[in-house]
Amino acid sequence: GSLKHVWVVDTDVDIFDPLAVEWAVATRFQADKDLIILENQPGSSLDPSGIDVPGQKSRTAKMGLDCTIPWDADKSKFEKGEYGAVDLRQYI
Repeated sequence: GSLKHVWVVDTDVDIFDPLAVEWAVATRFQADKDLIILENQPGSSLDPSGIDVPGQKSRTAKMGLDCTIPWDADKSKFEKGEYGAVDLRQYI
């Protein structure tokens, strides 16, 4: 397939909300242990960054980001903080 980037998140992250996914990357992902890179994979003819190989599909690298809470971690550390309502008129 032509999929090049994959983010894996827990069920508490709304995959349809880009800010929620970015929050998971920022708070649950460490590049030195949670990044998976696959080199020299079949690419897409629509990807101009792929490497052309005569008689084959273009080649590309693919990556996965594991943005899940580690199994052995204290889950409470990874909960999203809650803040009370703010009336901005009080600060004007």
